[in-house]
Amino acid sequence: MRVLAVTALLLAVSAGGGCISTRLKATSNRPVDTKMDVFVHSEIGPHMMDNLCIFPFSSPPEMADASCSLTSAFQARLIQRHPFREAIVLRNTVKSDAEALWYARSQGCELAMVPVLIYMMDGTGAMPTELDIRTRILDARTGKVLWDLKQCARSEPGPDIDLTWNTIVGQPAQRCQLMADYLAQQFAVFLVPPPEK
Repeated sequence: MRVLAVTALLLAVSAGGGCISTRLKATSNRPVDTKMDVFVHSEIGPHMMDNLCIFPFSSPPEMADASCSLTSAFQARLIQRHPFREAIVLRNTVKSDAEALWYARSQGCELAMVPVLIYMMDGTGAMPTELDIRTRILDARTGKVLWDLKQCARSEPGPDIDLTWNTIVGQPAQRCQLMADYLAQQFAVFLVPPPEK
């Protein structure tokens, strides 16, 4: 009977928001810090009428599930910003530039986007979220690298507030899906900057 009473007390404390339980919030207002390193840059003007083939993000096996959502985020932002005539996703994964160029040429694309997911940690609760990617766009006619850049995004969780018997959980870090959209938007704006006023 005592065990039942103690169990009931613990359940009541945890349901009441005491220090035994924590709740993970579905949304967050935490900022996302981004960084971009540009290794190769070309003018967009001569390529605005080119078709772009986007290959799925290559990644280590443990991060392979993120490839589809990353690729979709980049395609959506490129279509929205419209730096190229068309941006289509090919479902073929490529292991080399030569393979990417072959697939692009066979699809009638003048450009090939070869993205790589370098590192991803999707933090929940008290863990930070990190996303590092590298994107290269190749000219399928010449094999030349037109754009090559690395992007990093990081979001830290908010601090917890300890009120002795009750802990107010801080805002969780942003999720990887949202950070992928941040990086995709940053990439599209980098290709076609907004007009100066």
